Amino acid sequence: MKSKWYKFASGGLSFLMACIIAVSAGRGEARAQEKLALTLKGAVDISLERNLSIAEENLLSMMAEAEALSRKGEFEPALKFGLNQAYSREQAVSLIASPEARSAGYDISLGGKVKTGAAYELKWAGGRVKSSANPFLTVNPYYSSDLTLSLTQPLLKGFGKSVQESSLNVARNNVSISRLNAEAKAEDIVAKTAGAYWNLYYARSRYEVAGLSVELAQNLQKEVMARIEAGALAPVEIYKADAELAQRQEALIRDRKAVFDAEDALKEAMNLEDWDSEIVVMQTPPEPGAETETEGFEKAVNEAVQSRSDYMAALAEHKGKAIMSRFYKNQRLPELDLIASSGLNGISSSQGDAIDETGSGRYYSWTVGVSVSIPLGNKGAKGSYLKAKREEERAELNVMALRQRIAFEVREALRAVKLYCQSVAAARATKAASYARLEAEEARFRLGMATVNDVFRFEQEYSQTLSSEKRAISDYATAVIMLEKAKGTLKKVLMP
Repeated sequence: MKSKWYKFASGGLSFLMACIIAVSAGRGEARAQEKLALTLKGAVDISLERNLSIAEENLLSMMAEAEALSRKGEFEPALKFGLNQAYSREQAVSLIASPEARSAGYDISLGGKVKTGAAYELKWAGGRVKSSANPFLTVNPYYSSDLTLSLTQPLLKGFGKSVQESSLNVARNNVSISRLNAEAKAEDIVAKTAGAYWNLYYARSRYEVAGLSVELAQNLQKEVMARIEAGALAPVEIYKADAELAQRQEALIRDRKAVFDAEDALKEAMNLEDWDSEIVVMQTPPEPGAETETEGFEKAVNEAVQSRSDYMAALAEHKGKAIMSRFYKNQRLPELDLIASSGLNGISSSQGDAIDETGSGRYYSWTVGVSVSIPLGNKGAKGSYLKAKREEERAELNVMALRQRIAFEVREALRAVKLYCQSVAAARATKAASYARLEAEEARFRLGMATVNDVFRFEQEYSQTLSSEKRAISDYATAVIMLEKAKGTLKKVLMP
């Protein structure tokens, strides 16, 4: 007859099993309505589609494009129209009492700036003038027409296409930087999602191993009970079996919670709002390949500096600072401008005749000259140039530091891939040996040469080797992702 202590232990075990069933069933009922089966690529696609930081980076990129469009407009011509009317009555200083003048005019001009820095204007002006100031006017009122082309070309400060396009080139460069920053942000999200995906794979695998461990303990418990009833074992041995089973069932509960935690971490990475749906991992990690052992460090670093978005963004940042440094260097020069204008004009008793006279070419004018402006001290321009030069040097240092960090990250990632590749092989060898020892110990137990504790110990070791194998496989898959990220090739593997 079983003792009261055995009944107490059995009752506690039943209560523990009820808790396990309640926890699993409660979560299972909530999840029975929906399951989300995902491959790694599917999880990454959802992350990129729903992530708010990606949307923010895209907005910043569009803002940079708008700024570039605005800068491009600096070289667009402008068409202007003007109308005016004037009247004057002056104090008499001659025999003519209080001379008066009335005029009405118009002007149309097309002007702007070209990429060499030259400002141009083509202007046509005309109007009607009536005046009593000059009694010797042969035509009063008279109509005028003037067609003038004027040009101002800087020869020192502001000269050249590279100087004039500085703001435009910086704006275009900022568009590239914004796009590269968006790509870098996307790569971070992909890496985070992939890590969470493989972590969920491991959590589910560990939970399955824990379930197998419970099953082994239950089978041994039944065998112990049968041998007690047959008189081959002392009744006290059942307590060892019950205690071990309870411990493994407790571990099963903890591993079940770890599955929920890993699942929630993946949902957070994917920005999913449905916390009750169950994610089914549809993909297994890649098998370690021989190529992971042979990939060279220098080759990986060279690939990284040609592919990584953050490194290309740093190069673009340095390029933008260099553009502004050259611009402010030019701004230190004196202003020396070539000024030229040429025009046709005509006057007549009617507007049409005045226009005809202008077109005849008989009446014209021209002007050629230079304008010089030399700032005294020029501290403002010098200070702006020194600041721009230091910013360029700082950007160059950032590029060098980033290259060093890339080399470190690539080296570390390569080492991790090779390490976990070896770890998978070692874990599988350990698992095989552990399973062989367990089988041998079970055989010895049946012959009465081993105790219940011996079998439980080897069962536990075998379960641990199974978990270690799954951990090594998951770590290897994550290490491969981090190596692709370090080399800047993650977008070729997982991103659309």
